[in-house]
Amino acid sequence: MCGVTPYDSGHMGHAFTFSVFDVLVRFLEAGGQRVKYVQNVTDIDDPLFERARRDEIGWRELAERETQVHIRDMTVLGWRPPDAMPRVSDEIKRIVSASSKLHSSGYAYRTDALYFDVSKYRGYGRLSHRTRRSMLRKLRDEGLLGKVGPTAKRDALDFPLWRPSARDEPAWPSKFGEGRPGWHIECSVMAMHYLGEQIDIHGGGRDLQFSHHESERAQSESLSGKKPFARAWMHTGMVRYQGRKMSKSLGNLVKVSQALQRAPAAAVRLYLVSHRYGRDWDFDWQGLARSARLVERMRKFLADDTRAGTRKTPPGPALMAEFNAALADDLDTPRAVRALRAALRQRDAAALRAMKEILVGSAALS
Repeated sequence: MCGVTPYDSGHMGHAFTFSVFDVLVRFLEAGGQRVKYVQNVTDIDDPLFERARRDEIGWRELAERETQVHIRDMTVLGWRPPDAMPRVSDEIKRIVSASSKLHSSGYAYRTDALYFDVSKYRGYGRLSHRTRRSMLRKLRDEGLLGKVGPTAKRDALDFPLWRPSARDEPAWPSKFGEGRPGWHIECSVMAMHYLGEQIDIHGGGRDLQFSHHESERAQSESLSGKKPFARAWMHTGMVRYQGRKMSKSLGNLVKVSQALQRAPAAAVRLYLVSHRYGRDWDFDWQGLARSARLVERMRKFLADDTRAGTRKTPPGPALMAEFNAALADDLDTPRAVRALRAALRQRDAAALRAMKEILVGSAALS
């Protein structure tokens, strides 16, 4: 999946996405599936360089610091670490090679940068269900439309694979001149190298669906000649706070560290996964407090059960059937949380422990 761009990590929107995918991985592995989980780190990108300039800090130092914040937060929230966390800065040779292949096969052209030619890929826009007009509008709204002309890109939807670096940005040699990769090709190359030309599940936040994943799909299938690039796409909804989408640009972030000051890690995690992954929702402190009360009840019951030395019995089949059916139904985590509540009401310690392992992982109950 697409991981962090490490320039201001650690807010609840990030934690929601990565907690959801952690539940998915744990559920699949609990059912006997072997999962290779890859989460990339986009440590070469415009927002990172802009933040480094603003804070007068080296881009590598900033990226390393924020990557460690992300790992620390998700470790506290009980994740099962990814099998690989590749960083763009370590993948430059493969990115140059992929860009060269797209150029030599006619999918890319060179002017002031090396651009992917969207006209050569049929179906651009289908993943995000967008028309050309709506794609152009979104690029314009995000300030990503760019120049079109004989010395720039041919079409407004075309996107850079390799581009010149600004004076204070890192640059690497390539046949297209010194520079750095475009955003989309970075993730294609990492996904294809670590998971293969076709992958089972890919995703991230819904804000990545267009233009990032749309472009990633186009260039990946053009590179390999195989369709589909991803057999399933999962996009998580946006987390709002104070009536607006939680985002760095708006400054209305709730950090994971702030939430952990008010509630145990398991409560934070349980609150996050109490929402459907594909829907937008509003963070509020009262909701977190309710999850904290539930977790405290769980903690006391499981501690009492451990002290009592109750003979181990298998979890109730009806409870587990409901729990597994919920997660098998497009990862319906709110329904799975209701099954967990039922296990607590029915004082089924074995079922409660099995559900807790998937929903909150190793996050502490206190």
